[in-house]
Amino acid sequence: MKSPKLLYVSSLCGPGMQKYLWETSIIKPRQAVQKFHRLLSEGFAMHVPEGVDVLSSIPITSLSHARRWWRSSTEQAGGIRYRYLTFINLPYIKNIFIFLLSMMSTLRWILTHKAHQQYVICDGLILSVTAGCMVSAKLMKQKVAVIVTDLPGLLIDNNQMTGGLNERLHKQLVSYILTHFDYYIILTRQMNEVVNPRKKPFIVMEGLVDDKGNQLENTFEEKGRERIIIYAGGIYEEYGIKTLIKAFMQLKDETVRLHIYGKGDMENDMPKYLALDSRINYFGLVPNDVVVKRLTEATLLINPRPTKEEFVKYSFPSKNMDYMASGTPLLTTALPGMPEDYYDYVYLLKDESIEGFRICLETLLDKHSSELYKFGVKAKKFVLSNKNNRLQTKRILDLIVK
Repeated sequence: MKSPKLLYVSSLCGPGMQKYLWETSIIKPRQAVQKFHRLLSEGFAMHVPEGVDVLSSIPITSLSHARRWWRSSTEQAGGIRYRYLTFINLPYIKNIFIFLLSMMSTLRWILTHKAHQQYVICDGLILSVTAGCMVSAKLMKQKVAVIVTDLPGLLIDNNQMTGGLNERLHKQLVSYILTHFDYYIILTRQMNEVVNPRKKPFIVMEGLVDDKGNQLENTFEEKGRERIIIYAGGIYEEYGIKTLIKAFMQLKDETVRLHIYGKGDMENDMPKYLALDSRINYFGLVPNDVVVKRLTEATLLINPRPTKEEFVKYSFPSKNMDYMASGTPLLTTALPGMPEDYYDYVYLLKDESIEGFRICLETLLDKHSSELYKFGVKAKKFVLSNKNNRLQTKRILDLIVK
């Protein structure tokens, strides 16, 4: 059998480029997106002995970064080879550069590795680089798999995903391209009806965690005297943040704290809530490794995303995986896209009203701290054993193997 080669087409950056973007960007790149695709690429590298090639459209726009000229560069880390495409960081011009160079780079990759078993996998939401890849793949009769993490038009934070294109045009183009792949990796079963009308082979992969596990220990002894509830993610009313804050403010326990991390359109409201309740702390956007450490120190983690919103049928928040992998217990709404095998490992919020939220928080905080700790450890074992990136990427490769 031919030895395999894998091309991963996305906006994924290696550690060097991620560090540079974090230090120099006006608007920081979306860390959850980078982490998701990093875990996938590292998982693929475990199964592809000769490594993984990443073809990347650097995730910036003219609004998020002041630098205009970006020359092609490469980086290598952990068995993964990153190639960043040349572009001029201006609306539309960047898209044209990325499309053409992605097309040429994909064609060169396919021809260079003709003697190998070739796998091509794309992030379906990164339009220009994926479209260019698709043109060359179709020309060379190379089958392509797509990973769909959200549906275009339903993203709450859509600025960095459109790459400077008009949102309506971006949605139409992505929606068209999404229906022309050969294999589909989707986060929820409901997605399949929308993106896979030709009924091509697919799997549901709601998320993944690092096969190596969280390098930080979550020990009962290190939990502080203050009981801390953490929300980390997009600060949007549609995500249930306002409901969470209002429910928390009704708690009478003075020893509990609510820590909020992230950015979004509710940022300007946060000073008001901080002034009303000194138990609430807002930290804004901080590096992922800082958040991961603080998750392990918390008492309870929370995802208040309302189930009535249309977009929740087509998403599985990566924060749920990060929360569970931390070893600290998770309280979450019963999201339509969450498989039932998770139910024994999370606390479910069934009444999403402010009053229902308050009662649920009080009930959980009344539990003995050791009981909460043991529940979190059980959840961590579940995701590390069943949802790690080694297993999830093996499922993807089993789908697309010829």
